[in-house]
Amino acid sequence: MGLSAARPNVLNRYLMREMLGTHLAVTLVLLLIIVGGTVARMLREAAEGRIPADVLMTLVALGSVRGLILLLPVSLFLALMLGLGRLYKDSEMAALQACGVGPGRLYQTIAWVTVPMTALLTVLVFWGAPLASATIDQVRMDVERRSELLGVSPGRFLESRVGGRVFFIEGYTPDGAAMRDVFIQSRGPDGTEVVTARRAESQVDPVTGQRYLVLHEGYRYLGQPGEREFRILEFRTHGVRVPDPEGSRRGGVDSMSTRELIGSTRRHERAEMQWRISIPVSMVLLAALALPLSHTTNPRGGRFAKLTAAIGVYIVYANFLILAKSWYASGQTPAWLGMWWVHAALVVLTLVLLWRQRGLRVRRGPREAGA
Repeated sequence: MGLSAARPNVLNRYLMREMLGTHLAVTLVLLLIIVGGTVARMLREAAEGRIPADVLMTLVALGSVRGLILLLPVSLFLALMLGLGRLYKDSEMAALQACGVGPGRLYQTIAWVTVPMTALLTVLVFWGAPLASATIDQVRMDVERRSELLGVSPGRFLESRVGGRVFFIEGYTPDGAAMRDVFIQSRGPDGTEVVTARRAESQVDPVTGQRYLVLHEGYRYLGQPGEREFRILEFRTHGVRVPDPEGSRRGGVDSMSTRELIGSTRRHERAEMQWRISIPVSMVLLAALALPLSHTTNPRGGRFAKLTAAIGVYIVYANFLILAKSWYASGQTPAWLGMWWVHAALVVLTLVLLWRQRGLRVRRGPREAGA
């Protein structure tokens, strides 16, 4: 039974169809879960007035791209476990082993599936994810630069993200250009200030670019809570300066380009770089683990017999990766160790399972020992 190194043969194509079909189904299911969670979170923020509705779909799409990057390694891992589990359940794996197909040939088939997926994931991790994160930061910054009251639902109180103000509006004008019956409360060193106005609109200074909330026909109250003396001012027009959101001007390390991270001496940036490297590495290691982990000597167990163990291994592995990144960024682990010890532990587990599987095959018969 020859196996070409240049292109897959009949056996390879059969196994690849099994694995790729399962991978597509698993990816779609997990992607729907991620998109559903992202939509629910964004809808909650929109309902609370933190983001306007016109950028909702943009944020959902970009957030789904970041979720897809974390999804691909585990979806491929589960797909390989399910595909190999079916081969064991239908005794096809036993027939392949009887024909002399050992782990080496099966790993060649797995490589035909894993290598293109890893290449795609590498491009997404090192280019797509930083671009998506930077775009999300830019969209949120643009939202912050709009009027403070943009996205406020009439009849609900909203606490501003900057300035510590509390807003309330009764509704919008029919053309939607202004707000009516506005209430604003803010606290400062001179006491509590409450401003009410019949109408308000947002304006930008054409010279300085500073944003103002222009209030019309209202009152301004200033004083200390619990005291009788309050200053009351009536105005026809009053401008309230809207501070720029300092916290949204600069994104985190996840929005930095890979070129910026290469050669950085800051530990949190080096930790981010190792995290990006770890994602495609994890796809390769999990694909290598799927073969020995799916091995079973009891075909009656079904294709889902080892799936629980696979999910458990992935959860432990993923959580230790997150911990390793945090420990490395905070300086709790040395630079030479970084996050590599987590990958080394998974390699050791894979080798132990392969050694154990080979030992079982040798005891059952020397012919079934491998390729």
